[in-house]
Amino acid sequence: MAERLVFLTGHLAKARLERLLAGLGRTAFAWEIVDVGVKVAALMSEEIVKRRLTLTGDVGRVILPGRYRGNIEHLSEHFGV
Repeated sequence: MAERLVFLTGHLAKARLERLLAGLGRTAFAWEIVDVGVKVAALMSEEIVKRRLTLTGDVGRVILPGRYRGNIEHLSEHFGV
């Protein structure tokens, strides 16, 4: 079974990210995009992610935007990923 990746993003980048991932064609991983409800993904806080993200199924990794400033270790503990 392919590893499942969840990409977190905001409203403005969702369509572009979806086109980019779809353009990869067949990959060794399954992917899903989650819009956490902010306009710009860099504005996500740790609290927003904890409140708005629900992980279902077997998630291997959650991919955060490069400008995310929250504590990734806290999120990893909270979601078990």
